[in-house]
Formats: sequence, structure tokens, C-alpha cells
Amino acid sequence: MATRRKGPTLIQRSRAVSPEQKAIYHVVAGAGKARTIRDFFDMAPQDEGDIVRLLQSRIDERMRRG
Repeated sequence: MATRRKGPTLIQRSRAVSPEQKAIYHVVAGAGKARTIRDFFDMAPQDEGDIVRLLQSRIDERMRRG
């Protein structure tokens, strides 16, 4: 006779994990048995500088307006 599983199912465990933790699994540690890395926004590391410059220019513009 088959034994019954004790504890939550895979789906129930997945729902208990925060979105931040899931992102860490996928982007940093790798997800699944193969430890597949998935970049969510498909951004390269050099894109960070462009984003920072864009945000800084928008902030500076709003600060000048008062």
C-alpha cells in the first residue's frame, strides 16, 4: 500500500514563498534541478548605469521645478 505524503504539496509550498525569494531562486541561485538562471527583465549588467542616469536626470528635473 502506498504511503500518503505528509506536509504541503509543491504548489502549496510555492504559494508560501515570497516573490522576492522566488526571484532569488531564479536569478541568483538558479532554479530547479539544473539550477537554471533566468534573468527576469532581460537586462545586461551595463544597463544599470543607463537606468541610474535616467532616474537621476528625472529627479534633478523635478528638484529644479520645486
